[in-house]
Amino acid sequence: MAHLSLYRKYRPQSFAEVVGQQHVTQTLLAAIKQDRLAHALLFSGPRGTGKTSTARILAKALNCERDGDEPCGGCSSCVQIVSGLSLDVVEIDAASHGSVDDARDLREKVAYSSVSGRWKVYIIDECHMLSPAANNALLKVLEEPPQHVVFVLATTEPHKVLQTVLDRCQRYEFRSINSLDTAGRLAEICETEGITADAETLTLISSRAGGSMRDALSLLDQLRAFAGDAIAVGDLAQLLGRMPDDVLFEAVDLISERDIGAVFVFAERLIRTGVDVREFARALTDHLRSLFLVLHAPAAREILEVTDDGLARLQEQANHLGSAEVLRLIDLTNEIGLQLRQAVEGRLALEVGLARMTRPDLHATPASLLARLDRLERNQGSGAAPETVAALGQGPPRRLPDSPGDRPLPATALGKQFPRPESPGVATPRAPAPEVAGWNRASGSQTEDQAPSTAAPPADPPPAVPARAAAPGSTGTPSAPAPPITPDELDLDTIVRAWPLIRDKVKRRKISFHAVLLPAEPVAWQGGELVLEFGPRSRFHRDKVADRTQNGPLLEAFAEVLGVTPTLSCVIGKEDPPPGKSPPVPDGAPPDDAGPSDMDGADPPEDAIELIHRAFKGTVVVEDP
Repeated sequence: MAHLSLYRKYRPQSFAEVVGQQHVTQTLLAAIKQDRLAHALLFSGPRGTGKTSTARILAKALNCERDGDEPCGGCSSCVQIVSGLSLDVVEIDAASHGSVDDARDLREKVAYSSVSGRWKVYIIDECHMLSPAANNALLKVLEEPPQHVVFVLATTEPHKVLQTVLDRCQRYEFRSINSLDTAGRLAEICETEGITADAETLTLISSRAGGSMRDALSLLDQLRAFAGDAIAVGDLAQLLGRMPDDVLFEAVDLISERDIGAVFVFAERLIRTGVDVREFARALTDHLRSLFLVLHAPAAREILEVTDDGLARLQEQANHLGSAEVLRLIDLTNEIGLQLRQAVEGRLALEVGLARMTRPDLHATPASLLARLDRLERNQGSGAAPETVAALGQGPPRRLPDSPGDRPLPATALGKQFPRPESPGVATPRAPAPEVAGWNRASGSQTEDQAPSTAAPPADPPPAVPARAAAPGSTGTPSAPAPPITPDELDLDTIVRAWPLIRDKVKRRKISFHAVLLPAEPVAWQGGELVLEFGPRSRFHRDKVADRTQNGPLLEAFAEVLGVTPTLSCVIGKEDPPPGKSPPVPDGAPPDDAGPSDMDGADPPEDAIELIHRAFKGTVVVEDP
């Protein structure tokens, strides 16, 4: 006789033998006893948790010839159902019989009465594999089956089942079996089979099964074939290639030391020993999970089931890494596991993943930045040298600032460049300008960081705000912030020159307010009050800019560029400027957002209000200012 696998030999034959699903079995027993069983049931849950076995037990309980809630297992009906010869219990594999023709055939046979039992039970396994046409063909019979028919649908992916089918079924959720229940059931089977196995071995088998009793029994059967009737932990590690704890601790230590060269040597040694990289990734994930639990779980020892020495070792490594670093490593290890499933070369995927884990700067994600900040703070708190970060190919690493005094000083203003006027007709080659430049309040112009130019000096330099005397020997690069400017040191000409930069900063803060600021022109400055002039057709814009609850972006931008927070006064001028005209600037200074030279002479764009007026044929209502 051929060998019978343990999971087939010890398949549950009664509700009491179903492990870890008491919430399902008790409900079914009560429904049978009270004659309140639904006509269509849906069993959903992970694989190997007893869905199909429970459906067969339910069929036996409904057709058992002896009285009682549990099936007897000895009557002719129970024997025929167990052997698969009963005509009253029909099992259908939807993966291979999921077409609409199969559904129509089933619908036609449902009307036939049962042969020997009281009920006819249809068990449709993996029902999510039914085609949409097959589901539609079964909807009516699922909703109103004959009085002698019970449907039991089983699936591991209930989210793929049509909602119309779910609505017609009473759903039972099967759960993953916990390791204690699995280990207890394995111990009973080992005692019956004469297998010697200690509690640690059975616990490891249960953990590896992942909540599936079928997988646990298959693994026990495989270990018995490998080691005989005496099974030890070493046999399990040798058979499955289980990672020794020392290897996992070494890997995490190398990662925490940021030694990428040693990590590559470790990966090479790991692969040469024949270790499955997928198994290593899984074991490393479990190890990192243990580190995180040690940091945050009060009862980590009971959860992890480790010895005192193992717990102390985990605590030492976890405290060295920190929570943010452990979480980052867990995320990257999960990514390694996903990539290994699809990678053509598993070695490359492992090496790239370990490199990212070792060097956070090679993996620019929020988790990596958080881990680097956490490591820097902990190093500073312990008195150790702060972590250094170096960009590849840019020389030695640069030391991060330790105190506020070491941080770079903020610029007075940031924005686009304001080039000084040049002599007409003289082409001035310029080095590429930096993206960010500052507005110099002391000179009334914007600072430039460009290569020396061979152009002639400016013909008519703009007026400047009176500058304070510089210290002797000054190099022009301030070592401290410039003293705050006073309103009396600012004049209208400087404001006009800086106005395009101010509007640009307003646009970065709030683009909608920038739109209403476009018609405004600075026309006066006195005692800290800035007067902005709008045309008669820009009253809406005037009101928005004058509104104190909305003009915050303008005040902030003005203070950032010129160092003074003004008070605003918005007035209506006598006439509107031509559409598209920018505020006047001194000779030689380009207007804000100036286009290329080939646009000179082109017709300016029409005013938006005028376009709306013509399009909708509206009436302009002029209000007195």
